Order: sequence, then C-alpha cells, then structure tokens
Amino acid sequence: MPRRSGLVPPGHGLSPGSSRQLLQRGAILALLAALTLAACAPRIVPAQVGVGPLPHVTDRRPLEWARREANLVVVRESCRTATVYRRGEWVQTFRELSFGRTEGDKLHEGDKRTPLGLYRIAAGRRHARWARFLLLDYPNLRDIERTAEARAAGRIHAGTGGSIGIHGTDSPLLNRAAVDWTLGCISLQNQDVIELERLVPVGTPVVVLP
Repeated sequence: MPRRSGLVPPGHGLSPGSSRQLLQRGAILALLAALTLAACAPRIVPAQVGVGPLPHVTDRRPLEWARREANLVVVRESCRTATVYRRGEWVQTFRELSFGRTEGDKLHEGDKRTPLGLYRIAAGRRHARWARFLLLDYPNLRDIERTAEARAAGRIHAGTGGSIGIHGTDSPLLNRAAVDWTLGCISLQNQDVIELERLVPVGTPVVVLP
C-alpha cells in the first residue's frame, strides 16, 4: 500500500503555543476520558428474528468534564469507535474503524502504530482514495520527547514521522472485519469520514485511547 500524504494547507497549522496549551489540558482530558470510557458497551445479539441489536449506550453518557469543549472526538481502539461530543453531550458514534498494522503507541516513523493521546484536527481535504483526510497535529510535544528519549538511549534511529490522520478506506471489508491495515492512521468507512468532517471543524480536539 503506497504511503499516504497529508500536508497542512497554508494557514491551517497549529502554532507551538496553541499546541502547548492543548497538551497541558490534554493530559487531564485524556486521563478523564480513559476513566470515563474505559469499557466498551457489549454488543447485544438479537434474541429473535426481526429484532435489531439494542443500541450501545456507554458512549452516550454526557461527559461533564468536556462541557467547555465545543466539539470533541473520542477514539477508542479497543472498541473500534469514534464518538463525537458537543459541549459534553453525545452526538454520534462511528464504528468499523481500523488502525495501524502494529499494536501499541506510535514511537517513531515507520513503526506502523497509531499514536495515542490528545491531538487536534489540523486540516481537512478531499482524498481520491479515502474520500477525506483529516490531518492530526501529530507529533505533539509528548511524542517529540518520547522519540528523543528513545533515540538518546539507542533504541531507535528514526524520527517521529508525521502525516497521521483520520481518513476513509478503499478496503471497506477489512474495516468491517476489524482488520488493522493502515500505516498508523485511523480509518473509517467512507460515508462515516465524510459525516465526521461535516460534524467537526478544523481545530477539534481528538482523544485517542487504547
């Protein structure tokens, strides 16, 4: 699979100051999100023909700590969901997500892992292969520090990398089958990433949880 691109259009990058402020409050947001949304709601199988599965309710609970956020996206790898909140209230949950081919938190370029933590949507554009590409402001200060420490210890020799984002898929069956196939990005079904772009503007915080 050819490596994707995700350049930030002029005027859409986040300044170091805004990234630093976001990171400072992000540690609290990420911790609260992990505590509040740690468990996936169980998938309920219909007991009889003609009765659809009951809705997943766990991620529909209001997030009191996120009331100040105009928009927020919480991605949970273990649940394979991306949930949109507005002022702490549930708006919509997208399912059938795929992630990086390698498990764990991204540490360096080429490790094929999806980064965990707090990011922002830095830019959005149409994509011929994946419908939309919503670029995240990876690497943040935490990512840079972790990579630098690993390099200093001689454990890695690569940089942090970049061009990590949320995009659609040209392999919808892999997403549906819960197969992780990206090089580190977060993949949604095409109709879902189009809807996500409609719901949240550039600058929206995105919390990525294990």
